[in-house]
Amino acid sequence: MHVYLYLNEIEHAKTWVEGGKIPINPASVYKRMERDGVFTPDENLIHKSEMDLMNLGPGIRFAPGGDYRGITIVDSNFGNGLVNIRDACYYPENGLLLSFSTALSKKVMDGFKTKKICVKIHDINKLQKILDLRLGCESESGQCRYTASHERNHFLKSHLDSWQQEYRLFWRCDPVMRWVRLPAGMAKVVKVPIGS
Repeated sequence: MHVYLYLNEIEHAKTWVEGGKIPINPASVYKRMERDGVFTPDENLIHKSEMDLMNLGPGIRFAPGGDYRGITIVDSNFGNGLVNIRDACYYPENGLLLSFSTALSKKVMDGFKTKKICVKIHDINKLQKILDLRLGCESESGQCRYTASHERNHFLKSHLDSWQQEYRLFWRCDPVMRWVRLPAGMAKVVKVPIGS
């Protein structure tokens, strides 16, 4: 599988090709009220439940942005029929995040709005091992899945973000921006095909 990284500045590509320091940001950096480019309103949200906990009905309300875990509701009626929810959760979980795309596409690049250049990562598994070692923390990795439902996690995003075709590395470690040194040869600059 090929993964690509769309970058804001041409100089940033040099670091991926020749080596140097890159920033790795907390996932919360990409959280905004409006969905726009790399920003989403549900970044770093974990929401696992049979029903949307934010829309159960008039009988119960959970405040957005709260931390709710282990919620169980049995045979309750909130005006929308009997509700049974077992071990549901809704909470923010921050960590470090590095996102790529599995698509080399002008449409993807334009969707990010500020990206000017793209690099192709030579070996995502090798890169992951290097970054894990440098950060002192083991990452989770994988392609994002997309859903029209309410459920979310670091690898399950809104269908409205599906254009990104995202592959992620996520570290459950101290969520402060870190600079990490890359060796030379991690990527090469690639031309994004027009009309793709």
